Amino acid sequence: MRLISLLCVIFLLVPIFSIQTVSAQPDFEVGDWDIGFRDGENITKDLDDEGEVSVHFWVRNDYPVAIEISFNFDSAFGAETNEIDSTSVDAGANDSFVLEFSSVDVLKYRAEKRESFSITASIDSYGGVPSLGEAEKSISGELTIPRIRGFEINIAELGGAMNAGTELSIDLEIRNTGNDMDLTGDAMFESKTCPQLEITNIDSLNEISIDAALEGQSGIKTVQVTVSAPISHPSKNCDLEIELNSLGAINDNENLSPAKDKITFEVRKTNSNDGNSDDKNTNTDSNEDGEDVVSRNFTPSLSFPLTILSILCATALIKRK
Repeated sequence: MRLISLLCVIFLLVPIFSIQTVSAQPDFEVGDWDIGFRDGENITKDLDDEGEVSVHFWVRNDYPVAIEISFNFDSAFGAETNEIDSTSVDAGANDSFVLEFSSVDVLKYRAEKRESFSITASIDSYGGVPSLGEAEKSISGELTIPRIRGFEINIAELGGAMNAGTELSIDLEIRNTGNDMDLTGDAMFESKTCPQLEITNIDSLNEISIDAALEGQSGIKTVQVTVSAPISHPSKNCDLEIELNSLGAINDNENLSPAKDKITFEVRKTNSNDGNSDDKNTNTDSNEDGEDVVSRNFTPSLSFPLTILSILCATALIKRK
């Protein structure tokens, strides 16, 4: 009898516990949840020049109980992301989150290149009750590499002095420091100490096409400019600064600082003309001195013969008489 009574009690208790367990699970037919971007579906976000960008997204909970959410991120371009801890979204709430992408080396990729990223949210529990099975949703978008423009220039040293009245070719190395093909523009030069210096072919530095140092390209071109100093240029130490800018940045009204480089060298005034003048003066003086000497020597040399001749003539006249 006791065994029969115990079995009856067990049969009565099992349905009660089963009802409590089922009632602890939320009613999935009266609620839902979702995840999305603040800016719409399948978004594309442009990284800034530092390789950073922020993405805003939300999680909405339409269940009658709070849900515990955890996140997983699949990055693009090897970007680092901030940690977003597991969080609870209250019943009927729509919570916002910000995912930060950073540390993308944008110069390693060509401008406007795109890669996909994704955000996956998983429900860990409903109202404190662990989730049964997989309950996750994902959204995806794209990150875009920005266009970086810029140049660096390096003027080769002359290795010596320059003579006034001559021209000299100078090598100029131009390096594309951006991440796409670009043209040079707004080339100009200046010499504060020697304003008489000229670069006759400065316009040749405009509209030079140089690709970025990507995909096997060197990103460098070497060109020559011709510096001239007039014959009247005095001997002195001169400075020469050359600058240029990105034509793409100019056309897009970007406030980009120009690339600059400066060298110093000596310009020497030639002395050939002065020397010739001095030689002429010296010769003139010597000739004049020579003539004086000849004149002084010539007068005594004629006086003696004339004296003898006068005496002979006088003697002859006396004899005739």
